[in-house]
Amino acid sequence: MNTEVRNIPEAFLRAARLNSMKTFEIFKKKDVWKVRNFKESTNIILSVASALIDSGVKNGDKVAILSQTRSEWLLSDLAIQFAGATTVPIYPGIQPEIISYILEHSESKILFVERRGLLRNVKIPKNVKNIIVYDSQETGEGYTSFEKFQNQSHEKIDIESIKPDDLATIVYTSGTTGYPKGVMLTHKNILSMVSSVSDVIHPRDDDIIFAWLPFAHIFGRLIIFYAVRNAVTVAYAENIAKIVDNLKEVKPTLFPSVPRIYEKAYEKIKQSSSVGIKKNIFDLAEKVAERYAEYIRDKLAPPLYFSLIYKIMDLLVYSKIRQAFGGRIRLCISGGAAIPTHIAKFFTGAGIKLLEGYGLTETSSVVTVNLENKFKFGSIGLPIPQVYVKISEDGELLIKSDSVMKGYYKLEEETKNAFTEDGWLKTGDIVEMDDEGFLFFKGRKKNIIVTSFGKNIAPEPIELEIQKDPLVGNVAVFGDEKPYLVALVSLNEEEVSRIAKEKGLNQDLKQIAKSDWIRQRIQQIIDEVNSKRPSYEKIHRFEIVEDVWTPESGELTPTLKTKRYFIYKKYKDLIEKMYS
Repeated sequence: MNTEVRNIPEAFLRAARLNSMKTFEIFKKKDVWKVRNFKESTNIILSVASALIDSGVKNGDKVAILSQTRSEWLLSDLAIQFAGATTVPIYPGIQPEIISYILEHSESKILFVERRGLLRNVKIPKNVKNIIVYDSQETGEGYTSFEKFQNQSHEKIDIESIKPDDLATIVYTSGTTGYPKGVMLTHKNILSMVSSVSDVIHPRDDDIIFAWLPFAHIFGRLIIFYAVRNAVTVAYAENIAKIVDNLKEVKPTLFPSVPRIYEKAYEKIKQSSSVGIKKNIFDLAEKVAERYAEYIRDKLAPPLYFSLIYKIMDLLVYSKIRQAFGGRIRLCISGGAAIPTHIAKFFTGAGIKLLEGYGLTETSSVVTVNLENKFKFGSIGLPIPQVYVKISEDGELLIKSDSVMKGYYKLEEETKNAFTEDGWLKTGDIVEMDDEGFLFFKGRKKNIIVTSFGKNIAPEPIELEIQKDPLVGNVAVFGDEKPYLVALVSLNEEEVSRIAKEKGLNQDLKQIAKSDWIRQRIQQIIDEVNSKRPSYEKIHRFEIVEDVWTPESGELTPTLKTKRYFIYKKYKDLIEKMYS
């Protein structure tokens, strides 16, 4: 950590002053791409910070943001910290009662919201004194537009008073059970983490980082911190549906994302080459890419004949894939969940290096990552600098670092339980380490299924294997204190509807879920997975649900992990029926 920089506003001002005319933000407004340089963004940040101070916000006060990822989110976040306050991000897809809980529990004084519709059915607690709306046409009584909530006099801003151990943000973990916990992260926590990340993912002058991940999640927020520390340009996606179009338009160099986006891209590429000679070419291109990725990993020059085949495949396939990503991508970073090895190999071999990492909200984001010149497929990488790890006797990953959280907000007992007696953070994740120090994720400790025969089973690898098939959206495996494993399968609506259309069958998802053809296909997928596993890890029964699982409907977290407890409660009768 650079000891001369004591807080996030200082880090931003240093970058902004040295790069005042450099483009900081690229965003779309009314169908036209706009740019803002560091000087222009700084003026807005300081003006909003001044308005916050004039509204009575003091050092240590909490200010919430409820919005999808957009320019105003980043500007508000930095403005809150310039005012000496603490940012409380809220993911807009969660249930109204959880939004109310976070606002009340955090004691947020002011709320920035994307649009008023996000507050439908949300009970606003009395501690929220003012609501600022990003979409100016949606203002009204009790609401102020973001454009009007600015004060051009910046005299009251005092970043000298912000100490390294002051809270920068409280991030409420999406969680898989009950109400979320507020993770307290200090300026020191975040600056330590982003400094270490910058030491392994070296910024370049021409870098553009693509922002579509929710800023409400710590992985998405890393984009802000990395850009602030390194004067990197941020380009915002319009929305998740426009990611492919936006990549081509803004041509980013860095693309952090969750595995599902890469999986969907792979599925679309494969789907577009599914018949005739196109299929033959793709099948060969896939094999060549995977083999070429291994040459890159091992730092070996491929044989001449292989290089010639690769050049042909590059002309026919790989170059088109790179152009679909904008043509300038140098690194794709995957986090939030495990990515299938064959997909990582495919993109890396095609010239889009896809590196997997691992992190937690409690560690300010990144803990481990594969490096550009040192990586292993299937691994979550090596610890970043200044992060120390060890593995407990039962296989749990333990961490010590300046990036580790201060604790859980208002939860002293939970904070105490999160650490070992000698101060190591307990991640709750089971890992293995190879002789080169690479870590391999094996499953969540609390998700470990203990069958009635005493067998310990990590469900995540089984679920991931089943989800490799494009017909499958998500899978949840159950079997705790039961004689065998069962699974609930949610379908990939887009893919199954496409196949149903080709077959001339009903395309309604509920009808597809009940159909014999899809049940037979899912049975084949599960049989194939079962064939590779010992008897106690085989799925004995499964059911196909009629719903698409999303963060908005509650079955998935914002980073698309399955919320096992929520799913069990929702489908309890269906699950228990598989044991009767």
